[in-house]
Amino acid sequence: VGLYLIPVSVTLATFGPISGWLSDRYGSTLLPVVGLLLSAVGFLILSQIGPKTSFDDLVLPLSLVGAGMGIFASPNRSSIMNAVPPQRRGVAAGMSTTLVTLGNIMSLGISFALIASTVPLSELESIFLGASDQVNSEATVSSFMNSIHLIFYISTFVLLASIIPAMMNRSQKEHVIY
Repeated sequence: VGLYLIPVSVTLATFGPISGWLSDRYGSTLLPVVGLLLSAVGFLILSQIGPKTSFDDLVLPLSLVGAGMGIFASPNRSSIMNAVPPQRRGVAAGMSTTLVTLGNIMSLGISFALIASTVPLSELESIFLGASDQVNSEATVSSFMNSIHLIFYISTFVLLASIIPAMMNRSQKEHVIY
């Protein structure tokens, strides 16, 4: 599993600093929207994977997800830090980190709950333990893949829906007089 997350990690680590530099130089109006769109496209592509999808076929969508999150994160965090007085930035950074971590944990919990509600436990154990030769039926694999596809569709929807508040937040800042 760690090998499959390398494209996400590498592109996140690459695009995060680049996005921070671009945000400082040109402003953070469009970067969060571009990041959310890239990640949404990556998840939409992932929603088409099958049981025999190769690692090579996953590199592009996983890279898009990582690049999108990297492009989104820096201007978003900068926006949070600039929205609070300097003496409250430590608290704001702590809250931001807490909410990101909480979101990651909750999304994993919701994903596994969705999978567990559609695939019998014994079959899930066979799938997750790598005993794919012990999976009892094609129906099990199909229901597992359907739940994975649904998770990726939900992720795509959430990312696209997140563009609305990201754009509203940016447009409101443009009208503020300092």
